[in-house]
Amino acid sequence: MTQMKSQFEEFQSAQPIGREELQEKTGFSGEGQVIQGPWAAAKPHVLLSVHEDMSEIREIWHQLEDEGDCSVFQTYAWLSNWMRHIGTLRRVRPQIVVGWDASGEALFLFPLAIEGNLFAKKLVWLGGELAEYPGPILAKDFARRVRPGQFPALWDEVRALLPKHHLVALNRMTKRAGEQANPFMELGGLSEHNCASHSTTLTADWESYYGGKRSSGSKKRDRQKRRKMGEIGEIAFAMHADDEEKVETIETLMAQKARSFARMGVANIFDRPGYREFYKALVTDADSDIARVSSLTVGDDVVAANLCVSFNGRFYDLLASYDEASEAARFGPGVVQQMELMNHAIETGHTVFDFTMGDEAYKAIWCENTQYLFNHFDAKGVRGAIAAFPARGIIRLKRFVKNTPLFCNAYLKLRSCRSMLTFGRAATVSA
Repeated sequence: MTQMKSQFEEFQSAQPIGREELQEKTGFSGEGQVIQGPWAAAKPHVLLSVHEDMSEIREIWHQLEDEGDCSVFQTYAWLSNWMRHIGTLRRVRPQIVVGWDASGEALFLFPLAIEGNLFAKKLVWLGGELAEYPGPILAKDFARRVRPGQFPALWDEVRALLPKHHLVALNRMTKRAGEQANPFMELGGLSEHNCASHSTTLTADWESYYGGKRSSGSKKRDRQKRRKMGEIGEIAFAMHADDEEKVETIETLMAQKARSFARMGVANIFDRPGYREFYKALVTDADSDIARVSSLTVGDDVVAANLCVSFNGRFYDLLASYDEASEAARFGPGVVQQMELMNHAIETGHTVFDFTMGDEAYKAIWCENTQYLFNHFDAKGVRGAIAAFPARGIIRLKRFVKNTPLFCNAYLKLRSCRSMLTFGRAATVSA
């Protein structure tokens, strides 16, 4: 079991300690509202612990995610599966920071990690690039315990407890963590990420929602496409509950996406180490019910597949694919499945449909909410500055290209040429 480390001393248990023991060890008094010390006014009254073994604080983790504020990307199910199948391959060291009040109640959990090489170590959010919105888990009374302006001092204490690192690189953070302000927005060194995320607020029923989003002409075209698709074969939308069906559908999704990636001239993300295993583990995790796997069939053919996750009334759309070679592809099977998913989300009591990160044009049809994302970099010394340069540079370059039509169009043309060469080579080999 990993020792609890604090600015006071090391504890031998990862469980929250009682009020009397905490008073004896730290000087907290009464209900734990006051600490005597030279920094009492500037710093919140929090006892910190750091854990490398995620499983030892699993119970507290589940309690915070159930009762506090966070997104699905901070849940134990998401991050433990990521660590098992991807993080271990990258030799990532989890650094899970938990803050406790004087009564031994958890105030927050920061799912952090140390990664890097012999030259420089980086402090990052656990979950890598697959965590769309990395960030903290906050108890409901966090803001009462950690007042505005106090977080930077608390963050200094957190960093002092962690293993040596040369760069802090916390990317894609949202301004809010659930219903609360994200305290990491109080840190300096913030810059806007190169893309935002988009969502829509759902209504009580599909017909009223759909009617408010689509014009009469658009609805007519939707009906025509669905009717023509139905002439090919019977249309059926299915949410899969059986693990074998889930895995089979995920395999289909990855195969369809591979063809799409090749056509666009981009690398297949599912070829990255651990990615396939991660998604299969996520959808079959017996201890979690966040994954939603669905498919759209026309006749006997799976023409579209999708992976969503559900958490706290929010339906996150993560991965979507369609069979570009199918006869039904002409009539937009992906759009049909999208509407079926939104209808399903409404029927199952969700209030928000989150299209997650990316500024694709189709999201403007449905989304009225835009959430901007932010990056925080803090480099220490020469090593940190050198390690930060490529990360900052890539983000700035992407943002510049995206916001400059001339360069954006040139990039798209180059990517199109690459896809033609790749697609043509693949077609020649397969022939």
